Amino acid sequence: MKSIKIYLISFLTIVFTLGCSDEDTFKSDYADFEDIELEEGTYWNGSDGTGQFVYGNKIFQNTFYADWSTWSGFAYSNVINYLYYNESAKYASYPSGGADESENYIVAHQFEKIIIDFEKPEEPRWAQITNTTYTALAIKYGYGYAKQFGGRNGSDPDWFKLTITGIGVVDEITGTVDFFLADFRSEDNTQDYVVDKWEFVDLTDLGIVKRLEFELLSSDAGTPLYFCMDNLKGRVHY
Repeated sequence: MKSIKIYLISFLTIVFTLGCSDEDTFKSDYADFEDIELEEGTYWNGSDGTGQFVYGNKIFQNTFYADWSTWSGFAYSNVINYLYYNESAKYASYPSGGADESENYIVAHQFEKIIIDFEKPEEPRWAQITNTTYTALAIKYGYGYAKQFGGRNGSDPDWFKLTITGIGVVDEITGTVDFFLADFRSEDNTQDYVVDKWEFVDLTDLGIVKRLEFELLSSDAGTPLYFCMDNLKGRVHY
């Protein structure tokens, strides 16, 4: 009888374990920004002074500088412009529109630190990231203060990189993820590229965080420091 009880307990333990999916211990938090009400061809950049916007469990920080009519942190947009190097290009994804042919997406500009806070600690899974039209055209053609990547003969080893850092619940760094938005370092110039479509970026190495910090770095000091993001997925444990 004792052996039967032990077998029954073991069997029930296995059944219970197999029956419990990850969904029993966390809920997904998916930011596709499509619920944001925004007139066609427009954007929000924090000029109302609110200092942030919230989507699900995520708090997107924003600072607006009225004296200079510029901003740092996150904005949101549905602007379509893949041709013209103008003011709207700062709010336009280079692939045109959001990921998966959606309308809304977010835009980041680095003047100060770019930050996403989480209302509850979250485990980021992935996001889709691309260039703004403003940055992509500056890199390709050398507009404004920006250098044309590759130089005159295309052999200069230029690069433009986004680093995403996870900050844990006790302010520790949980990990970093690098993503090159443009890379001309290859000795084979045919391998040089400027990201012109929405790319998946794996964030699972960051672990459970209370904040994400974003930093843009370039081999050229004149590169406009912008990028676009869409479909940021994470999971909130409970």
